[in-house]
Amino acid sequence: MDDDLPTQYEVIVVGTGLVECVVAAAAARVGKKVLHIDKNDYYGVQWASFTLKGAQQWVDEVTTTPAPTPPGDCELEEGEQLVGVANPSEDYSGVRQTWHVPKEPLPSPSPEPAAAAPVEQVVKEEGSGGESTQVTGTPDTPPATPQDTAQDAVQAMPQDTAQDAVEATAQGVAQEMPQADQTQDSTTMKSEKEESGGKKEWSQEELLNLSRKFNLDLAPKLLYSQGPMVELLISSNIARYVEFKCISRVLTWLGGDEGNLLVVPCSRSDVFTTSAVTLVEKRLLMKFLEFCHQYDRHPEQLEEHLDKPFVDFLRSKKLTDNLIHFVTEAIGMVGEGAGCKEGLERTRAFLTSLGRYGTTPFLFSMYGSGELPQAFCRLCAVFEGIYILRKPVSSLVVHSPSHTCRGLLSEGQRFTCNHLVMSASHAPRDYLPRDGSTQGVSRAVFLTDRSILPHEKEQLTLLRVPAKEGNPIPVTVLEVGPGTHVCPKDLYCVHMTCQGTDAESDLRVVVERLLTTEADDTSSKPRIVWSLYFNQVDHSGM
Repeated sequence: MDDDLPTQYEVIVVGTGLVECVVAAAAARVGKKVLHIDKNDYYGVQWASFTLKGAQQWVDEVTTTPAPTPPGDCELEEGEQLVGVANPSEDYSGVRQTWHVPKEPLPSPSPEPAAAAPVEQVVKEEGSGGESTQVTGTPDTPPATPQDTAQDAVQAMPQDTAQDAVEATAQGVAQEMPQADQTQDSTTMKSEKEESGGKKEWSQEELLNLSRKFNLDLAPKLLYSQGPMVELLISSNIARYVEFKCISRVLTWLGGDEGNLLVVPCSRSDVFTTSAVTLVEKRLLMKFLEFCHQYDRHPEQLEEHLDKPFVDFLRSKKLTDNLIHFVTEAIGMVGEGAGCKEGLERTRAFLTSLGRYGTTPFLFSMYGSGELPQAFCRLCAVFEGIYILRKPVSSLVVHSPSHTCRGLLSEGQRFTCNHLVMSASHAPRDYLPRDGSTQGVSRAVFLTDRSILPHEKEQLTLLRVPAKEGNPIPVTVLEVGPGTHVCPKDLYCVHMTCQGTDAESDLRVVVERLLTTEADDTSSKPRIVWSLYFNQVDHSGM
């Protein structure tokens, strides 16, 4: 307990999730006295990003039943009572991490022994009589080098001629030596590549040694480049605390179980250069996308469709099944069951964000999405917000007659406040609605040795696998590489997300379709070297 820490605040925020950090920054910015605490030793809670070792520690934390936190004791005024808080770790279930590579590096194949030197070496030296001398054993002196030969030769030359000869010989040697080195390096690289099949063979030990090069998200977040979060980052000047990269391609899965991955044409130039649609379809698609930009200006075209499925409206615009797939599954990302208004709004959100920072509308934060809550924490701290990590909350101080929260108890110390902010993960369970408004989210994180769709340049990839036969739930796939500083070179990080209650079962079809755990050099699928499955309670619908 820190006796020097003030105990009275206008706003106390519990937990460093994204929403809580935004509220804390806003309160501090308008001059409120803010205390922001978290029981963890890292920022982000469910939005956190971890090193590889940190992810393993998180797995241990959420899979270990914590000892119940004592409610604590303090002097209470009349009408006050202590109410215990929830443990955010209880929102996670089905957590399982798996290594798919050996613990230690595999021993490299032993090189074949070089041919043995002959026991006898015969050196013929021409003397005055033309006789030869036989020398048995290894020569006492090494073979003459070009420099030695040149030095012997110049001893019999005049001084000026000798100097010229030395310079010429040195220049010739300097030109020849790098060529020999390059040939040797090229041969070595070729040999290593042939032995490894062109891919690096990873081990647990090597990956853990690179732990700090990983930033693995629990909940990766993409931002529309023209969306409200980006506008908030710019207007509040928080953008200076975080960097972004634009998603470089959007993919879609076309053709069922035996289908393939296709790049979605996003911009006008993409539409007219893609081979995924015919010339007639290109014209239809461009005409429809132009309509979506300003669909609210033509209400007469929507009156009879607003209460109908989005797919019916697309068919009324003469779009083919191929185009309907691209619009619903890759651009609007709403599925065939969405209503017309929802589909149009999602499609326009996609289109209005195109071209601001790149060829796709989405941004991903460098070093992982855990940078977002930390950026708001920095702003709060600039305006004198107080931060304390490793500060667990044991209970809330509630005034029953007025149904208000007057503060909280942490490590036996009482903190009072006018306003208390906490996420649903921390809130007492009796205070949450009981109407079943929460949902389950199935998540998986994979480290792979190559991209799901290889390209000559590193790509940041977004893919939405539609709900079809064998895959009843649409799955969102995000693949990022070392260029975003979320993993080291020669690895990719793949996130999969869908609604559900059993991550391994919900995602199995998509995992088997895109990835493999077998070390098969003939397979075009990326190999999984490490995986993490977990389920999370989604309180966003409250």
